[in-house]
Amino acid sequence: MRRFFRVFRPGLGFLGFFTLLLLGCPEEKTETKTPEKLPNITIEKFSLTETKQGKKLWILDAVTANVYDNLIHVDTVRINFYGEKQTVYSILTSRQGTLNTASHNIVVKGQVVLWTDDSSRLYTDSLFWQNDSQKILTDSYVRIVKKDSTVIEGNGLKTTPDLKKIEIIGDIKGTSPIQFPKIR
Repeated sequence: MRRFFRVFRPGLGFLGFFTLLLLGCPEEKTETKTPEKLPNITIEKFSLTETKQGKKLWILDAVTANVYDNLIHVDTVRINFYGEKQTVYSILTSRQGTLNTASHNIVVKGQVVLWTDDSSRLYTDSLFWQNDSQKILTDSYVRIVKKDSTVIEGNGLKTTPDLKKIEIIGDIKGTSPIQFPKIR
């Protein structure tokens, strides 16, 4: 019986056993993952106005903005487009967007809706605002509903923010309440 107690008695043998146990276990690597690049600044209630010769072209408002070197990532976006008389003629909303600070081009994504002052609406998942040409472009599925209940659907779009000049790039379909006279 004495031998039994000597083998398991605390001492160098016991410490040696735990040392071997610890040395034999593979080392777990724990890494803290941080974003690749943190923003230079984060702004709440962000607003940016684009002007030309002192006249407003558009105002971008967002709940938050993360400013990087050449890009501003915005959440909960609203863009008001202004006409010659400095009144809002269309409003674009989306969940998020990215503004290029050099070109002032904007990409918006997530439940994008564009309303015009004549009650037309455009629905899509993503749009690209090309600032130099003042055009809206997308390769995504679009649905446009006009005031007279005309519905236009298609893939891909090029348009003005007032939806006056619309070019559907891909497949197109639609319905209209307009009655055409019979030709004969």
